[in-house]
Amino acid sequence: MAVIFIVSSIPGEHFYKIEEHHLDKVVHLFEFLVLGFLLIKALLASNLNINLTKIVILSIIIAALYGAMDEWHQHFVPNRTPDIFDFTFDFIGAAIGTLIYKRRIRCR
Repeated sequence: MAVIFIVSSIPGEHFYKIEEHHLDKVVHLFEFLVLGFLLIKALLASNLNINLTKIVILSIIIAALYGAMDEWHQHFVPNRTPDIFDFTFDFIGAAIGTLIYKRRIRCR
């Protein structure tokens, strides 16, 4: 989360522009895939007394809320703007990362 915040705090004029059409959405998807993966892993290790399905949902919700806050935060960074499509790919990435980890532990 700290890495996402730091990168989101870089003003637009100092930020590397991705020229390829919509490649930035892949970056959003990947960074939140990693976040979702790490969140479910952390929540499972925390010994919460809730079932796996609720931990999956909680992981996705936490990542999605962080994605929404990240987009809101960019509103205050010079030459950066919030984007609903970025948030959508944040959410999708978090869900994929969480579900990959869930599948991984189910296959053990």
